[in-house]
Amino acid sequence: MPSSRPTLVAIMLALAVVLTLTTRPCADDGAEAPPSPPRPRITAVDAAEEDTEKDPAAPGLDDAAWRETLDALATRAAARGHETLAAFIRDWEIQEFTDRQVVVTIPSRLERPDWIDEAQAPLWGEFVAARRRHAEATFARAVEAAEAHDRPRTREEQRADSEAGPKPLARRGGEAIALLHRTLRDDPDHERARTIGSWVKRGEDWVSTSVAKRLDRGEEFDAAFGWLPRGRLERYRAGERYESGKWVKAADDDAVPRTLKKPWRHESDHWRIRSSAPPAAAAALAAELETSLLIWQQVFGAYAWDPAELERRFKGRGRMPVRDPYAAVLVPSREEYVAEVTKFEPAAIRSDAIYWMPTKTAWFAVMPGDNDEVVTAEARTIRHEGAHQLFAEARSTSPLAGERCGFWAIEAAACYMESAVPTPFGWTLGGPDAGRVPAARERLLDDGFQIPLEELAGLGRRELQADQRLPQIYSQISGLADFFINGQGGRYREAFIEYLERVYTGSVSPDSLARLCRRTYPELDDEYRRHLAR
Repeated sequence: MPSSRPTLVAIMLALAVVLTLTTRPCADDGAEAPPSPPRPRITAVDAAEEDTEKDPAAPGLDDAAWRETLDALATRAAARGHETLAAFIRDWEIQEFTDRQVVVTIPSRLERPDWIDEAQAPLWGEFVAARRRHAEATFARAVEAAEAHDRPRTREEQRADSEAGPKPLARRGGEAIALLHRTLRDDPDHERARTIGSWVKRGEDWVSTSVAKRLDRGEEFDAAFGWLPRGRLERYRAGERYESGKWVKAADDDAVPRTLKKPWRHESDHWRIRSSAPPAAAAALAAELETSLLIWQQVFGAYAWDPAELERRFKGRGRMPVRDPYAAVLVPSREEYVAEVTKFEPAAIRSDAIYWMPTKTAWFAVMPGDNDEVVTAEARTIRHEGAHQLFAEARSTSPLAGERCGFWAIEAAACYMESAVPTPFGWTLGGPDAGRVPAARERLLDDGFQIPLEELAGLGRRELQADQRLPQIYSQISGLADFFINGQGGRYREAFIEYLERVYTGSVSPDSLARLCRRTYPELDDEYRRHLAR
């Protein structure tokens, strides 16, 4: 890979990794199902394992043995005076949250930090060997979760569903995807997990199929310029630009006013951006969109695959898709945004960005910044509209999604994406202090504002957007997204993702969410109040 690409291929992920507590399915009578029986303990690593090559005969490490191994290795590292290594090993496991999700970056290869010297190499080798053994145990659990779903409905059952309302299917797709990527965090070279996630190897690095296609064509990447055809990057870095079939000076090219009929173009790993804003603003937008893709895939990855298809992928029979780039447009001001977008959507006068489903294009405006910094659209706006684009294009979508009912969930999921908070390991999403959840709590507890779920679930797009209480509604649906995704340790997470599938595919009915959660709407209203009051 070109040396200018970052080591962490956060923007290349093809599936999701959400490190959260495993949710427990609801029993048919509405009570929580009993927890799974404990897994057999496996002995922790004690002996030196300097050779980090995979040993197929080595047993996997379950979670308890894994934690014992980390403690033992960190203690030995500290005793030998290797404090940096000891801290690295202690901090490897990410804190488990019960009230939010964790999204992590995964390296494109297994690399040894440059501060590991000869004296530390043996302990580092043991640490890597233990990670690989833990990865094997985690991967086995991922396969088990992918297989744990109800059989697909027959055509006769589907016809009956259309009359009586579809019944919920037991599924653990989100758990399977999370465990898949926990596998890869421990062992970035786990070949089966990489294949399931649609990564392929180029050189020493694992990359997405979209990136592999570009590399195979000889394209070169720089974050400032995006992907360029073979042989152009060096001249771009030297201050030249290729425009209309000839090379020109960058300063001369930058001085030419741009319009959307003759825009700058920026190609990132997964987006093709047309921009009448400065090139630096387009590059910043591209970076945020790629981050949005990573986060969306980790949080909502189960949305993209039917349970049976996900199981096939885990059994090595899934396709490895390569999709065309997503489309985005960036303009230099909100005034220009309004002038352009209101040509096809008059309501855009009240917005700063929009995803327009008929053309599958996300539109953004550069927002003012301070101190001459490079600015683009606001990050939370990019993640909100990026979520709309990713949901709409991840699978076959009805053009009438949310028109009849369930529209609130489309906006709720996008609002949830706004709650991403950067951390040393990646991001957290959701939680009582993130995004619009504090506003939702204030609306509920201080103002007493709450629209019953039964009413909210029955609203279509036009009714909801015309409601005079729209600002309060957006606060509430942000709180509801956090409740359905993170409430009670993620109890309704799988149900909410299936609800989103039904909204986007046009198979939703006003009572779908209650049926999927196996709760009445008044019961869910009460649980939501308790969730925000905690």
